Amino acid sequence: MTARFSKIRLKLLGSGQALPGEPVGNNELLAALEAHCGAGKAKLARKYADRLGIRSRHVSRDLGKARSGARNGLDAPTLCKTAITKAAGHGGMSYLIGHTSTPHTLLPPNIAWVADELAYTGPYMELRQACTGFANALVVAAAMIAEDNEAEIGIVGSENGSPYFDISEDFANREQLINFVQMGDGAGAVLLGADDGGGQGIVSDIFVGQIGLGMQPGISLKGGGSSDPNCDPGLPFFNHRARDVRKNGEKLLAAGIAAIEARGYSLGEFDWIIPHQANGHIAELFGDRFPETKGKVFATADRLGNLGSAAIWVSFDELLRSGALKRGQRVLILGAEASKYLYGGFVYRH
Repeated sequence: MTARFSKIRLKLLGSGQALPGEPVGNNELLAALEAHCGAGKAKLARKYADRLGIRSRHVSRDLGKARSGARNGLDAPTLCKTAITKAAGHGGMSYLIGHTSTPHTLLPPNIAWVADELAYTGPYMELRQACTGFANALVVAAAMIAEDNEAEIGIVGSENGSPYFDISEDFANREQLINFVQMGDGAGAVLLGADDGGGQGIVSDIFVGQIGLGMQPGISLKGGGSSDPNCDPGLPFFNHRARDVRKNGEKLLAAGIAAIEARGYSLGEFDWIIPHQANGHIAELFGDRFPETKGKVFATADRLGNLGSAAIWVSFDELLRSGALKRGQRVLILGAEASKYLYGGFVYRH
């Protein structure tokens, strides 16, 4: 299956992120699990956390309750407002694009509430997508800017998935315990405009593709959709086929690499690489699989967990603000989404 590339280059005008509350370390997270579900579940969850290499994450929910929505001030629209404000400052946006798999409400879309928070009066749209939402949002933004090179497009990806976990013994099976220790909440954003010809801050080679035709979803949100509006455990929940995801995840990254190499690039020529952040060991694993990238993989999952639709933008913003990225350096971004096995990415020149 062939990836599709946008012909349009974009100028990065700003980036930002927002994470809810203080980081929650494994000891704190698993203490809450033990309080609700017993020591056996907590011991098993610790094994998964260690295997995944995730030491902490940020969560919007109250861990003292078995079920909890987002706490005051930590809901998805508020996080998105903070992230997009950091990216766009107080300037105007021509259009606002959101992408998420855990919206504030199913309808209106999450981005409608973000517009309210921003007092933004312009048009907006939302993609219901997880870890490669950033790539499709870029394709849409590129098409808009091709039509109007004065336009400035804000994109914000967010996840607020921690409320989809019932901290109870019946609910906390193997796959849910993996979700509990692996996932984090947060939002990341960028502001983009037309390529100004200066050669700096350029987003190019935007691509999307998929390998999931006929395959069972690796991760899916069960309940609440029109095919199955009922939620048997009392709330929608993430069904996570962890073995399938592990088996197919490398295929997605390989498909993205093949797509970018078909454009004439080689992995070794990039100064930095940001692959999707699903595993705290991603830098080591990626470097072992592709030795030419050792020391070049920028990783955040060990501290932030898997941020889903926000993962790439948050990691990208962290690299931009780290001081490690030098003028003229190139970054390869590789997204991988297990819902129906999508991939995508772009090249950034600082």
